[in-house]
Amino acid sequence: MINLPIKILDIRSVEPIVMMSHNTASKLKFKHTAVLAIKNETVDKLFSAAPVVTEGIIEDNVVGISQRDANWLNVKDGDVVVVFNRRTPQSFDHVKNRIHGEPWKTKQVHSIVADISRRVYTNLEIATFALTSEFRGYTDRELESFATSMAEYGTQFDFQEKTFDKHSIGGVPGNKVSLIIVPVVAAAGLLIPKTSSKAITSPSGTADSMNVLAEVNFTPEEITELAPKVRGMIVHNGPLKLSPMDEIVVNVKKFLDIDPQDQMLAAIISTKVAMGINNLLIDIPTGKYTKMPSTKVGLDFGHKLIGLCRKVGINVEAVMTMGDQPIGSNIGPALEAKEALEILEGKRTNLAYNKSIELAGNLLEMGGLAGENKGLNLAADLIKSGKALKKFKEIIEAQGGDPTVSSEKVVVGSYSQTVYAPHDGYVKSISNRGVKQICSAAGTPSVKESGMVIHTRLGAFIKEGDPLFTIYSNSETKLSNAVQVANTYKPVNLTGMVISRLKSQESKF
Repeated sequence: MINLPIKILDIRSVEPIVMMSHNTASKLKFKHTAVLAIKNETVDKLFSAAPVVTEGIIEDNVVGISQRDANWLNVKDGDVVVVFNRRTPQSFDHVKNRIHGEPWKTKQVHSIVADISRRVYTNLEIATFALTSEFRGYTDRELESFATSMAEYGTQFDFQEKTFDKHSIGGVPGNKVSLIIVPVVAAAGLLIPKTSSKAITSPSGTADSMNVLAEVNFTPEEITELAPKVRGMIVHNGPLKLSPMDEIVVNVKKFLDIDPQDQMLAAIISTKVAMGINNLLIDIPTGKYTKMPSTKVGLDFGHKLIGLCRKVGINVEAVMTMGDQPIGSNIGPALEAKEALEILEGKRTNLAYNKSIELAGNLLEMGGLAGENKGLNLAADLIKSGKALKKFKEIIEAQGGDPTVSSEKVVVGSYSQTVYAPHDGYVKSISNRGVKQICSAAGTPSVKESGMVIHTRLGAFIKEGDPLFTIYSNSETKLSNAVQVANTYKPVNLTGMVISRLKSQESKF
């Protein structure tokens, strides 16, 4: 264990990196196979990383780290940190034992959460944990332990009144309904401080779409002050550190293209516990290429969710929704923000509108503002009267956006190409997977202006030459790549009235 000054370098890497010269590594007897821990003892924060030993890039007797890791440690150039060989954390033995089927005890779960939250684990160890969660799952006791432990390490909110929230488990492109639900519920007077993630497996997360219209990064103090005044906010949960472990694990899950159901559920509920949510509506989209590919899987998840919420004291309702096609027409951050505004402006009453008023209606019923099965009508009235749009603009202004925004002002990709129907037919399927691949090639979610607009829906009759979808991008190259992906995946599948033909076979007897 030694002390060395920090040198902040322009390192851009998915994994944390500690860089030092050959002379420094030799003097300290650090091997390139070691895992080092870099610690700021002043604030008791550290991170683990493999050393990169180099020559000519960094001077002797200093340790180089990225700006991102320096921010985590709360250090600047020249500050002295403690550098030492990190031993494999004992909690990681519990992860390895679980691979072989050994269940976790509550104390073991706490130790795993603590070590990941404190960045003791390397990315490889986090990947092992994520894959173990994917293939082994959690028992009910483990699920509760993970949810409560993850919340304990996060920022805690208490609004001193009943709070409401809607959360979708995701997996369906175009699911911009939170942008509509929040202003509807807030316009009715309920408090709905909506925290949202950025996209993991979809072309846009709610935070990505809201960020087109307003700022989404706020401190806990700002949310505590602003949310009760305007009755609703739509903010990014990342900077709030509601569940630090989830924010650390999520990048590894994204790289692995997995989202373990039990770990996802624990993460969702941990953020709601930390946020002080009393009443929660969970949207469980079900269908091909969603996280819940069948009704049975969705029901099992819903029952497990309800059981967990009861244990942590959250009043919850779970709704299974149709997820076999994109929600609404527009997919991509800016395009989804545009469509949400069009719905609030009264210009659209499509699938996204229908889903929004149904879910908002459920929350209004949970809040005692409407009788059973009456919430939908109240939600629709709040949109029709313009109250929801007015409230949305108040929220946008409170979050630093332009309160005069309209759907026409939202900027989308300047390059576009429309794909047309090659023949007459009925729309048999619209592939969520294909849509995601096309949007990704076009630049989503990092390029907010990119995405696609689908001009049809399941079951619709299409004539040859009718537009099927339009791809948008801010780059000709990315647009060309997206069109090639579209030609490969063919996201909109047309068929005639005859689905298949069965012929009698000549008898062999």
